[in-house]
Amino acid sequence: MKLAQIMFAFVLCLAGCGGEPARLSIGPTTSVMETRVSVRSVVVGDISLPEYANASEVVRETEGGLIETVPDLIWADIPEDAMANAVVRHLSDITNVPVARAPWPLSSFPDAELTIRAERMLLRADGQLHLTGQFAIRRDDGSWAERIRGFNLTVPVLGPGLPDLAQAHAEAWRQLSEQIAGQL
Repeated sequence: MKLAQIMFAFVLCLAGCGGEPARLSIGPTTSVMETRVSVRSVVVGDISLPEYANASEVVRETEGGLIETVPDLIWADIPEDAMANAVVRHLSDITNVPVARAPWPLSSFPDAELTIRAERMLLRADGQLHLTGQFAIRRDDGSWAERIRGFNLTVPVLGPGLPDLAQAHAEAWRQLSEQIAGQL
């Protein structure tokens, strides 16, 4: 019995030594942009990020161009989900129309469907967050049915702290949302 208690205490000590990695949360930002759009509702469908950008580990580019994980740091939310929620919030505020993630929660169908495909979302070695890719807006009615536009955003990380990195992501997602709103 005594040996079992000692082993249990030893396992507890080992479990406490590793510790949980810190979780980096991306807080909301506010857009001052307001625009009238030609749609009455938007569903945010698929958002796709590169594998390294959608992993739970926070990554950065090294001076040699390699992608490495930031030690003992993970995202507080799945990056695709965090980005989707930010885009929904921004588009809703900017356009003042109902915007929701798929599946569409209302009984009527949405006027437009948004898809975002990011080819790069990475903190570069120069201290800039780089977000590039394409977004597509599909509409079943109207004079234009489909639009595909590219985006290429670079946002400076304004300080050395982790909140600065989170703020740069929030800023990039706000800027992308403003570009998308201009195409609705």
